[in-house]
Amino acid sequence: MGAFELQDTRIVSEEPVAAQHCASIPPPPKKVKDECIVAYKVYDSCRRQNCLTASELGPALAANSYDHGDHEHKVGDVIRPPAGATSVSMERLKISKIHVVDKKPCPFRNGFWDIGIKFAFDYCLVFRDSSGCILEEIGARNFFDSKTTLFGSHGGDLIVGTDLFSRDNESITFEAAPFIWVEAKAVGLDSKIHHHRHGGGEHRRHGEVLITVGLFTILKLFRLVHLNVQSTGFCIPEPCTDTHDINPCEYFADLDFPMDLFSPPQRKEFMAGKSELGKIFG
Repeated sequence: MGAFELQDTRIVSEEPVAAQHCASIPPPPKKVKDECIVAYKVYDSCRRQNCLTASELGPALAANSYDHGDHEHKVGDVIRPPAGATSVSMERLKISKIHVVDKKPCPFRNGFWDIGIKFAFDYCLVFRDSSGCILEEIGARNFFDSKTTLFGSHGGDLIVGTDLFSRDNESITFEAAPFIWVEAKAVGLDSKIHHHRHGGGEHRRHGEVLITVGLFTILKLFRLVHLNVQSTGFCIPEPCTDTHDINPCEYFADLDFPMDLFSPPQRKEFMAGKSELGKIFG
């Protein structure tokens, strides 16, 4: 049997094909059976929604070396606003790296694990003067350390021999600790120039940039286990839909005429979601 020649375990009716299409005949039942699978089982998970300010992130740091006249930064330096800058905006924010820095048994809760995660945020700072003209654009970076405790059960060191992960068929050692899965999304909320006061005056060249970031996170602890599950057979994919032959004029002709484009909806209709513009141009 080939790789894609999977046996269908469903019970096939022996009735004529024409009779199977009758609306009064229910579809044939599927045979349910117990099967053993190797799977990654999640033992515990949680989600977080953090609003990170300067107290957690600190000032903006230079992501790379920068030299513009007398305005110079090295990697890791605190970014100083250029002369004449009155505002700053944060653009193209992304999470550049998620690093698991610590994973150890919790000393106070049996079966639980203390997890330490470091997030790295990369973005661009755009400085403008009082007239709104761009003065400089500087690549910036910040870090955030997060700690979480989740249940991961107990395990032992295991050695597994398989060619699934490597063609060299080398043995893989699974430590007693569970694996960690982290998913995250960052949203830029605010950025501002902060000036330090010294003796009642302001030295604007010695200011810094403070940002606020919204962070959505999902964390999971999982292990490689053998599970007995109930199955109705293999997943048989549906035929692929070919979209290359779509006629753009026919597609356009089937669209509803956007009356809202010529007569924008009033507040009541707009807030009720009755506008058709979003369906066409959204």
